[in-house]
Amino acid sequence: MAGIVLFDFDGTLARRPWISFGRIMLDVVRRYDPATAVTASDLWEGLEDGFPWHHPDEPHPELNGDPDAWWERLDHVLLMACIYAGVDAEVAREAVAAVRPRFSDPAEWELFPETVDALEALREEGWRLAIVSNAVPELRRTVEGLGIAGHFDAIVSSAEVGFEKGHPEIFRTALRQLGMPDPGPDDAVWMVGDNVEADIAAAGRLGLGTVLVHSSAVNGEAHDLRDAAYIILMAAERA
Repeated sequence: MAGIVLFDFDGTLARRPWISFGRIMLDVVRRYDPATAVTASDLWEGLEDGFPWHHPDEPHPELNGDPDAWWERLDHVLLMACIYAGVDAEVAREAVAAVRPRFSDPAEWELFPETVDALEALREEGWRLAIVSNAVPELRRTVEGLGIAGHFDAIVSSAEVGFEKGHPEIFRTALRQLGMPDPGPDDAVWMVGDNVEADIAAAGRLGLGTVLVHSSAVNGEAHDLRDAAYIILMAAERA
């Protein structure tokens, strides 16, 4: 019995091996001042809070459909992180301006080796797939640039819907888009992700099946996406 699989994006379907918010800003700082003593760790000290996904219990629907407003709020957090790290204010503004276009640039991301195989295996068996991600407004640009958008019936970014994973409404939003607003106990609905709380625990509280991937946080076991597809398909076969 085929059903629905929701996937996290960053750390589950794809990874950004060379960039982060702090890394992008540091690259700009070093371009202006190659001898700077500021490090990525210095910047990250100011980025440990302030992102929407740090507070999933606080919806932000007022930013729905307004990418500029979403980034304006985050830009303040990024700017303060630079200044607290000792970056000159003018350079800090240049560093912050570099984050938005570069973070969503598909060239900065790479798929996990098994991503496409896993998605194809599920699609071939009739499963409907969606991405549910705590992400920037330009998530779709990244997904399309990586060539996997066609595998998904919905792409749900927290920046667009106003709820972060951890909050049940982001999962319900995705399910409504897939025509299953209120799945019952006999419906096959799964969440696949790499975050124990935001992906696995939060989806589990809604009664969804879950598979943790690319993480050894639970029992030292790290599934990859092929494992996840196999687990889901075998569970459906037994149902």
